[in-house]
Amino acid sequence: MQSNSLNLPLVSIIVLNYNGKRHLKTCLDSLLRTDYPNFEIILVDNGSSDGSVEFVAENYPRVKIVRLKRNIYAAGGYMAGVLAARGKYVAILNNDVEVDEKWLRFLVEALENMPWVVAADAKYKDFYQRNRFDSSAAAGRWVDYLGNNYTRGIGELDLGQYDKPVYIMGVLTIFKRDILLKLGGFDISYMFGYEDIDIGWRIYLAGYKILYVPQAVIYHKSGASTKDRQNMQRPRPEFFYLNKRNRLITLMKNYSIHNMLSAITITLLEYYLSLWYFFLSRNKIYGLQLARAMLYPFRNLRKIMKKRALTQQFRSRSDKDIMKYMVPYSGDIIRVLRNIFS
Repeated sequence: MQSNSLNLPLVSIIVLNYNGKRHLKTCLDSLLRTDYPNFEIILVDNGSSDGSVEFVAENYPRVKIVRLKRNIYAAGGYMAGVLAARGKYVAILNNDVEVDEKWLRFLVEALENMPWVVAADAKYKDFYQRNRFDSSAAAGRWVDYLGNNYTRGIGELDLGQYDKPVYIMGVLTIFKRDILLKLGGFDISYMFGYEDIDIGWRIYLAGYKILYVPQAVIYHKSGASTKDRQNMQRPRPEFFYLNKRNRLITLMKNYSIHNMLSAITITLLEYYLSLWYFFLSRNKIYGLQLARAMLYPFRNLRKIMKKRALTQQFRSRSDKDIMKYMVPYSGDIIRVLRNIFS
């Protein structure tokens, strides 16, 4: 233990697990090698049936286990861990990662030295090809003006091109726990997808910022549980639906009224064009999931608007100011046109 350990805040590392016993040894062993003297590890088990809990209880007595009776999905599992945490900071990881020894130290130093930054993301590299970025978080996440998720560096060789800290909008790696709870935490109705963008947007609404910290490195086996087996470039249909639905909810919750109406109108038009593309290209299952996502806001308008009211009470920044941290359009229409003309 280093001499300055008493001055370093406690970090609660939350590992989300669902039937991921095969990943846990690599993940937990790397966490226990973390070069940071003041942390606890909390395994949140989402109702696993593969012996994950028993394996951890027997082999990792230092790990606190939060055992859930059923799978409440990613957003719900994250919040279960946050509520059980004792640390000033909460770091949130999936079970299919291996961390660099100094990952946590770099993240905490950034947050401690920049009080306006209340959350940060690491550099995520591919677990199997360690000179490349992964396909999920890579070198920072943003959204465009219509809420499309943009991830920088996916699959690229890491040649140092993204080694500068920058402000980002999507975040999942580490948060100041008190601010996360103050803003309402992760929206558990999202289940999976866009919870990182939604909380990131709310952080900016409240007047704070999020930092990409490239010195903090995490290796990720990305996409194994969420990608369609026949098309590894596309999520499984149920996750595709949740991503498209949650994007609409995120726009409705976080934008001002004028920008919300504009963004929703254009997004629904984008979805409509994509719907026809899926049907014409004989991807009927994805077309049906997209239609479900389009109908959701109309069927649940009252519930979404209540969430919107809670979100907007924290607003201290204008949409114009927040848009400085967004990127140009990066949505489905561009990808559809590329497929048509390629």
